[in-house]
Parts: sequence; structure tokens; C-alpha cells
Amino acid sequence: MDVAGAAATAAAAWLASNRCSDARTSSAWRLIAVAFLCPTIGLAVGAIYVIMGTELVSPSVIDLSWFSYYPLMLIGLLRFPMRTQSRFSKRRMRIDTITITIGTLSVVWYFVLGPTLAQEGASVLVLLAAGVYPIGDVILVFGVVYALTNVLAPATRFALGFFGAAILVQVVCDVAYGWSVTGGQATLGSVVLDLYLAAIALYVIGAASQRPVSAEELRERPAETIDASPQAGRLGRWLPFAIPALVFALLIGAQFGAETYLRVGLAVGAAAVTGLVLLRQFVAQNELVDAQGELSFLAMHDVLTGLPNRALVLDRAAQSLARARRQHAPIAALFVDIDGFKNVNDTFGHAAGDELLQCIAARLKGLVRESDTVGRIGGDEFVLLLDSLNFDVAPELVAERVIEVVREPMQLSAAGNRTVTVTASIGVATSVGESADDLLRDADMAMYMAKTKGKNCTVVFESSMHTAAHDRLLLEMDLRAAIAENQFFLLYQPTFDLRTETVTGVEALIRWEHPVHGIVPPDRFIPLAEQTGMIIEIGDWVLSEACAQGAKWHAEGHEIGIAVNVSARQLDDDQEIVQHVKAALDESGLAASALTLEITETALMSDPDRASARLQTLKELGVRIAIDDFGTGYSSMAYLRQFPVDALKIDRSFISGAAHTPASAAILRSLVQLGKTLELETLGEGIEETTQLRNLQHEQCDSGQGFLFARPLAAEKLGEFLRDVTSPKTPAGSDV
Repeated sequence: MDVAGAAATAAAAWLASNRCSDARTSSAWRLIAVAFLCPTIGLAVGAIYVIMGTELVSPSVIDLSWFSYYPLMLIGLLRFPMRTQSRFSKRRMRIDTITITIGTLSVVWYFVLGPTLAQEGASVLVLLAAGVYPIGDVILVFGVVYALTNVLAPATRFALGFFGAAILVQVVCDVAYGWSVTGGQATLGSVVLDLYLAAIALYVIGAASQRPVSAEELRERPAETIDASPQAGRLGRWLPFAIPALVFALLIGAQFGAETYLRVGLAVGAAAVTGLVLLRQFVAQNELVDAQGELSFLAMHDVLTGLPNRALVLDRAAQSLARARRQHAPIAALFVDIDGFKNVNDTFGHAAGDELLQCIAARLKGLVRESDTVGRIGGDEFVLLLDSLNFDVAPELVAERVIEVVREPMQLSAAGNRTVTVTASIGVATSVGESADDLLRDADMAMYMAKTKGKNCTVVFESSMHTAAHDRLLLEMDLRAAIAENQFFLLYQPTFDLRTETVTGVEALIRWEHPVHGIVPPDRFIPLAEQTGMIIEIGDWVLSEACAQGAKWHAEGHEIGIAVNVSARQLDDDQEIVQHVKAALDESGLAASALTLEITETALMSDPDRASARLQTLKELGVRIAIDDFGTGYSSMAYLRQFPVDALKIDRSFISGAAHTPASAAILRSLVQLGKTLELETLGEGIEETTQLRNLQHEQCDSGQGFLFARPLAAEKLGEFLRDVTSPKTPAGSDV
């Protein structure tokens, strides 16, 4: 290696460090650059000696500079960002390093050190100079193999591949150099030193090929998914086992004519590396046992919380049921579902959701006895198995305690140390003779009933729930078929101006004509559609159908408004609902101002701030917004001012009650006056009696609808109705 070559490699490594923004990658390349500066300085000094005519005899200043190169180069190679190593991997690395070092010493002993010692007057410094190079190079081979196997960034592994090739060239050259030194033929002008030029070229190419490393490349992934070099991986696995084979081969060859001291040295080396390989196998066997134990644990436990997973919960439930049958003492299962978990995930991210689940898991574990089981069976669902019926307290009381501890506020560091509060819906089932699957199924059914009852409560399983669950499943299957086969149709109920009693618009009402059961009431299938998410597809169809029909009536000269109900699920994604509304208007040609979207007060009050933002997005399309069932959601004046709405539809319960009690009449008056204060249109729902109509007219309510005026009509019938209603007239009553 000459001064120019060493300096070029140092410069290339330094430039590589400047191209890498990652601190560890950059510092690794700088260490490598400094490592090459050491021989650069030594070679420069050696060149000065040559110019001055001073003879350099090994060991020289060049040798001293190279001695610094090896540790700096090794540290630099191991400095690159690498995947985390287990304690067994670190132990194997130490054993492999010692094995390679002793094996290399054995080779150097046979070819270099032994013959040098046999020479009379052999210098210790000459001995060191001859042996350090091949030993250091082979250690660097191990270092670069380790780096190639474990470095995270593919760009760095590519660059280090050239370094590996360069170090292999150095090994060959340094062994030849050491051999030449023992023969007294080593000079700076030796042909052996010129062979380093190939290694220098490989070093420069490797450093120059290092491209900037992205953050994604440095993200640690599971070991099996890392795109490590297959060749480097195989070499790293087999190199420690190849060393004993090499030493034994030399030992066998030394039996034919070699000196006794050479054979003894090789025998010691062979024994040492054999012992190290056996030790390595022992470490690997322990690692395998630990890995099998860890895999067994992961197969039966939840990774996030460490709780038993569904498989282990079922296994323990089966064991508990077997004991229960022998002791005639039933066990209880509590199926716990976290209310509001999705909101935490959506608002603060999945890291906060994971932290929330871990906190809840710790709280649940602290509630039960050692003989009981707490498991997480998926998502935000937990199961508590209470063993034997000799309970300290009844299962229902345990469930109430679970609700209390889950409801306690939690401070989440992943959410910026914000405090969040969630609740739990719990289903309780007891059993002595059923299977584990049946027990969990019954508790799950009871939990579902707790959800439908408003959440944050406990429901105990009853046998009638099986029938309800069966009917619900059949209804869900039929509902999916209804969507696919277009079994829905719309009816339209007119709304009237209460001052003139003339038609101002219609409300589109969906109906389902089942091929077997006939007309299915909306209050039976709409809640199911909400729960399953099918309401989004159904709502999209209603929007398109109602807008198309409204456009036809406008074309016939009936300038009336069209009102369509929008569910809370449809509002979950404001972009989806906006796209659906816009598509329905564009396809039908209906003016946006003719469309009113009716949203229940309860849906708006579940998250007022988000609801306000979504309503504002819809208002930008030009449509009107009405709050349906107004008065049942306990919205305050502040929130009503926040919502960009145009109308309030007063719930029918206030309309019917106002005709019978002074208190109800006062509430109706307040609701109408509230709308007028906010400059909103007020509309009374469910007008069925003349007295109800007169009360609304007396309170100066703007509009109304109900059977007193007209029942919901098919599109054709409503067209006839609109043609007949050309002037103010007495309400048609039930004869319509």
C-alpha cells in the first residue's frame, strides 16, 4: 500500500461520512477514515526515510502505524447501526472471535512464528510484526462478516461488501509478507507490498458507493424480515466451524516431517478451538431452548399485554369446567368490551390505544384472585374467568367493580400525557356443563346486549338471548341480500306550512319489502344496519333515489324540498358523506338548496366539535341541515349556535304531550321559541290530531307533518297528491 492509496481510502471514507445524516453511520465512516490515516502517516514517514537513503528493517515505522489501523478499523465496522442482539448472540460473537483468533494464531504459528522462533537470534519485534498482520486481518474479516450480517441499512451492507473483499486480499498478502519476513527478504520495494493496490481499489470503491441512509432503512424490524446478505449470513454461521477443520488439517499435515514444536503448537490450538466450538454449540442449544419457551409463551399469550390469549383462555375455561362438573360448582365468565376505545385510537393514535389496553389489563389483573384468569382475546375485548362458584362475591358484583376501575381516568404518555376516560360493557355467563366455547359465546351475547342497552353496564346471559341472536343473524343475512337484490323502496311524507297549510316539501322514508315476511318495519332493520355498517350503502342508495325523484317533481313544476335522513355512521367519515351527497346531486340534477339532510340530535351530541366541522363541510355544498328528534338529545344553546343548521324538527313526544298536560305545553312553547331565537325554521313531527295542529299554530311553529295531513305515499301517489293540492285546504285527515 502506498501513501496515495491509503490517503485516497481515508478521503473516500470521510466523504462517505458527510453523505450520511445518521450520526452513528457518519461516525463509523469517520473512524474508518482515521484508521486509514494511520498507515498513511506511517507510509509517508517511511517514504521520507527512503528518500534520505536510510534503510528500513522490519519492524519499522510502517508496522507501528498499521498496528493502530486494526483496532480503529474493527471499531468502525462495529459502529454502524445494527439490529439488537440477544444475550446469546453476543455470547456467540465473543466465542467466535476467540475461536477465529486462536485458529489464526495456529496458522500463523505453523507458517510464520514457528519458523521464526527456530531461527537463531530471532527478534521478538520481528516475531510480532510477522504475526500481527494476518491475525489482525482475519479478525477484521470476522468484523466485516458480522457487520454484513447485522447492519440495518442495505446501502451500508452493499458498501461493506467491497470492504470484505479487500480484507480477504489483505489476508493473502499479509501472510505472504509475514513469510517473506521470516526469510529476511522483506523490503519496502517488495513485490508483496504492491499487491495491496487491489485491496486499496476495493476500499475506495466501497466507501464511494455508500449512499445516504434513510430513516426507514434504520428502522429495526424482526430479525427474520431483515434483508441481510445471504452470503454474509452463511459465512458468519460456518466460519467458526471451518477454523477447527483448518487447524486439524494443518496438524495432520504436520505429522509428515514437521518439527515437534510445530506439531505441539498446532495440537494445543486444535484442542482450544475444538473446546470453543463445543462451548458455542452449548450456547446455541440453550438459546434454542429459550426460543422454544418464548415461542410457546407467545403462542398462548397476547404480545401487547402479556395476558392469556383466546387459545389459553379456552384451555383454562375447559379445565375449570371439568373441575366444576366434579365439584358441582359452576364457573363464571365475564366478557368485557371497552367503550370508546376506537375514539382514543382515532384521536391520539395506535400507540396511545396500546398504552390504554396495557393499563386496563394491569387493572383487571389486580381485581381477581390467583386462581382466576384474565385474558385478552382480541382488539379491546377481555375475558375474566372466575373459578368455582364459592365466590367471595357474586359475578355481577365483580362486573360492577370492573366497570368502576375501567372508568377511572388514565393518563397516557403516548397521548401527550393527556387524561382519557373510557367505560366498559360487560356480559356475564355462568356454567357447569357446557363447553368452553359455549361459555364464552354466552358471555359475548350478554355483552352485546349491554352494548345495545347504552353501554357502560352489565347484562347477565339468559337463554332467550340465543333466540334473539339467531333471529338477528338471520335478519342480518336477509338485510345483506336485500341490498344485493334491491328490495328497498321509498315512501314520501309531505310537510306543510302551518300558516297556509300548503305543501312545502317531502321527507323520504325507506321501506324494506322482504320476499317472505313482507314489509319489515324500519325500526327493526335500521338499528342493525347501523351496527353492521350496512347503513352507509343503504344511505347512499336513499340519497340517489330521493334526489332523482325530487328532480322529476321539479321538472313537473312542483318546486318542493326533499328531506333525507343521514345516520351517525354516515357522518363518521365526512369525506365519504360529502362525496355521496355531491354525486347524488350531480347525477340527478337536483338543486342543492332543495335537499335537506336530517340528522338526529343524539348523533350530533355524541361528539359536538367533530359533528360541527362535518356539518360545515356539508353546508358548503349548498344543502340545508335539519336537526331531527329535537329535544331528546339535551343539546345546549351554545352547541345549537355552533351547529350550522337551518331547521329544528321537534320530536313527536312533545307534540302529543302538549295537548294533555300544561307542563308538556310549556316545553313545546320553549322549543319553538328557542328556534325563533336562533332564527331557525321549526317543524312539528307526528301531528295526528286537530288539537295538536292548533297548539302548534298557536305557538307559531313554521311547519309540520303527520297523519292528520297525509300518510307516507309512494312516488306515484304523491305525484297525484301534489297535483290535487293546489290551494290551502282543510287537512285531509285519515282519509288521505
